[in-house]
Amino acid sequence: MKVHHFQALVLGALCLGAAVLAAVTYNHQQHLTALLVAADSAPADPVPALRRDLDALSADLATLPPQVKALDEHQRQQDATFATLSKQLDEVSASLKAIEAVPVGPSRSDLAALEQRLDSAETAVRLLEARPTASSVQSQPVTPIKQLTKTQAPTPPFTLLGVETRGDVRFVSALPAGAHALSTVRLLQPGDSLNGWQLKTLRRNQAVFQVPGLGERSLPLP
Repeated sequence: MKVHHFQALVLGALCLGAAVLAAVTYNHQQHLTALLVAADSAPADPVPALRRDLDALSADLATLPPQVKALDEHQRQQDATFATLSKQLDEVSASLKAIEAVPVGPSRSDLAALEQRLDSAETAVRLLEARPTASSVQSQPVTPIKQLTKTQAPTPPFTLLGVETRGDVRFVSALPAGAHALSTVRLLQPGDSLNGWQLKTLRRNQAVFQVPGLGERSLPLP
């Protein structure tokens, strides 16, 4: 009887131990599962990502020196271009000042006076062309009646064509002797000389010339 009771106690103790062991094992398994789930949901190690970022940053930094050098070169080119443009601007400004300093061209009145002078010159040229030459006139011997006591006044080495006024200055146009082209017409103002005759002054109807060795000579104005 006691043996059966002892066996029952031992069997009960074994069953109880097995139950406790099963419970402990289940708890460990649940804890392990929780750890595995926590491990799966935990963030990855940031060190490799940081290393990749640092490598990329280093690569970017390696490209900066050439870019900085290129930027410096571009800045030097810009400075050179600016200096060239400034020089050109100064040259243009100087050219404009030089153009502004050039005296104004002839006025309409000057052009009209010049046209009138050319017309007078053309008329004088036609008159000169119509004159007989010295070779066409037959010279006849003349017996002198008496000896001239005075020297004959010299013939002017030019022909006066007219008077022209520009501003407050009067000019006289003269055609040199023997010339027929309009390009040879000269404009004389007091102080100018033509073929040795120096214009002293212009009066209302006369032009006074200084003739070498003969003093002053007055010629009528056309």
